[in-house]
Amino acid sequence: MLTVIVMTFTSIYNEVNAQNTTASKYGWGLTNGISVNNFTYDQPHTGINLGYTGGGFIDRTIGNENKFRLRLNLGYTGAGGQLNTFKDDTRYGFDNMFTFKNTKQSNYLLHSVDTWLSLFYQKETKNNWKYYVGVGAGMENKFFESERYEKTGEFVSGIYGTVQNQQFTNRFENYWFNGNLTAGIELPTSKKVNFIIEARYLYGLTAARKNYSYIEYEGVMGEIRTNAFQLTLGVRNMFKPGKAKK
Repeated sequence: MLTVIVMTFTSIYNEVNAQNTTASKYGWGLTNGISVNNFTYDQPHTGINLGYTGGGFIDRTIGNENKFRLRLNLGYTGAGGQLNTFKDDTRYGFDNMFTFKNTKQSNYLLHSVDTWLSLFYQKETKNNWKYYVGVGAGMENKFFESERYEKTGEFVSGIYGTVQNQQFTNRFENYWFNGNLTAGIELPTSKKVNFIIEARYLYGLTAARKNYSYIEYEGVMGEIRTNAFQLTLGVRNMFKPGKAKK
């Protein structure tokens, strides 16, 4: 996927640059912030968690009017969410209230390298600051995951207890794809770099976990995807322009 993104970026860059006789306008930037994650779709009893997101990017302003910008991003995201699991033993003849006597609340953090490519429309104001919106797609490559859980159950008849623990797991896919929508502003400074503030929504396009059952029963299974709302701060700077083509 990363190879495809790089080849796409290079192809578009070369095509536009061949048609543009002015100096190249491309830059780099760094961002970091929080990611509010949640699991969604076919399984109920899901919730949100918080992760860190950060990375770097290169971008290229395209078109003679400088209204569009293409960005290639590489970074880290702590994705994931919460899952509530209920132990359903009614199929074994137990009282149906037994379901509510054994519950597990799991908070999964999926540590991932994310790559994405986005196209932005930008507008510069009279005060020399810019606002922009964009749409793109990318891939999350998970390199490890952890679970922090709280489990409550009836260990002995009439006696309840709660245990908490944290462990490393391997229950989710190694990679999944998502789309993204971004809105941001770029504020000029008296120095060489500009400040950027961005809000981004990541929408899961493929499953982060394919066979999950909230009652731990094979007859009731579905896939879950991970979405996120990210708020980041960062800096952006332009590379030195090259010589214009003759």
